Amino acid sequence: MTTPVRPNIALRTTFVAALGLCWASAGSFPVRAALRELRVPNDFTHDYVTADLWIRKGRWGRLPAVDVRTGNDHAVTLGAPPVAPIGSYYIHPPSALLLFLPLTALGYQAAVLVWQALTVALIALLAWLLAPFAAEAGVRLRAPWLFLLLLLWPPVLANLQVGQWSVILAVALAAGHRAWERGEQGRGAAWMGVAAALKLTPLALLPAVALRSRRAALRFVGALAALVAASLPVAGIDGWRTFVTVAGPNAVAYQTWRHNTVSVNGLLARLFWGGPYARPLVAAPALAGALLAAILGLLVVVALVAARRARRVRDRDQDRDRDREQEGCALALWYVLVVVANPLAWTHYAILLLLPIALAARSAAARDDGPARWLAAAGLVLLSVPQATLDYAAGPLPTSPLRSLWLSVPLYGALSVYAAAARGAFASPDRSSR
Repeated sequence: MTTPVRPNIALRTTFVAALGLCWASAGSFPVRAALRELRVPNDFTHDYVTADLWIRKGRWGRLPAVDVRTGNDHAVTLGAPPVAPIGSYYIHPPSALLLFLPLTALGYQAAVLVWQALTVALIALLAWLLAPFAAEAGVRLRAPWLFLLLLLWPPVLANLQVGQWSVILAVALAAGHRAWERGEQGRGAAWMGVAAALKLTPLALLPAVALRSRRAALRFVGALAALVAASLPVAGIDGWRTFVTVAGPNAVAYQTWRHNTVSVNGLLARLFWGGPYARPLVAAPALAGALLAAILGLLVVVALVAARRARRVRDRDQDRDRDREQEGCALALWYVLVVVANPLAWTHYAILLLLPIALAARSAAARDDGPARWLAAAGLVLLSVPQATLDYAAGPLPTSPLRSLWLSVPLYGALSVYAAAARGAFASPDRSSR
């Protein structure tokens, strides 16, 4: 007689197989695409060209006007590639521009190499920050091995391909959470404020921080305000006003694009708004807006209740490990919100979800909560599907309504992580998964 396979081994084997299948579903294409674009990353080009234009033509306290034609014309003189004539040329907060001003002294190609080398170094740092959380969740990978896996993970390859900020934001949030759990809430909140100054969407974390500690909330706002103030000599108030003005139309221009895969708005826009990249199920922008408000409103309410509950439990409980896990899951809900509430959340934004996956899985392991463990695992599997696989499943542009559902597979993964974290945040005090 053969000995039956123990369920936990069978389930782990199933998870590894599913993860490998999704991860490798596009073959070597994600690696080849990243290597091909590594020296001409599209999103980096926007930032670099805008910074160089300010160095050459700007004035203190005022950014030069940069439309797509102006940006592309100047890019040619720098040896940089043109970008697609869609939306605004520069749509990042002016405080993010500060990192690019020193790079303009190097020339475009050298600046690209420095940026990509910095990104790879930060991936290594992210692996070091996440390894302890993963170990507590039962995944005992040393930081060097985790670094190699992250380097080949499809969302990280997508980040390298376009030269984006997601690795930087993920490191800031992971460093902030690590300090937070060590009792340094002020320092942790400051890291979160730095992330908010670079991309603004981490502003969603401020309510959770304020519910836990007013002093920490002040540190959050202080870090954010410091970087905003530092940007004023470069961009002035007009630079921020321009950013606010162009952000909305830019989101509308890109919201149905295929890479908007981790956003609730991306799914609803493709189904009920439509545009040049997607045929809607029914053209009803008002319905899309109402559904968006309802879904995000529900997610925010759950996260608020979880944050308040975690604070009450922490104030009266003496079990520091349990408090840490519950508060970690409450914060994980907000980390997921930072991504899914963004009107434009490209595939590489999934990097920001590694921390909440680890927090939800850690809590599930401590409570022996099988459903939460598998919700977190399912989230990781779905987030590992490469963009090329999603594009293939979605078919030719404009994407049909039913095929549009494939493009939001990473969003379903993010919501699965949210559900896993919610189970941990609302677990009963006896550590059961009720």
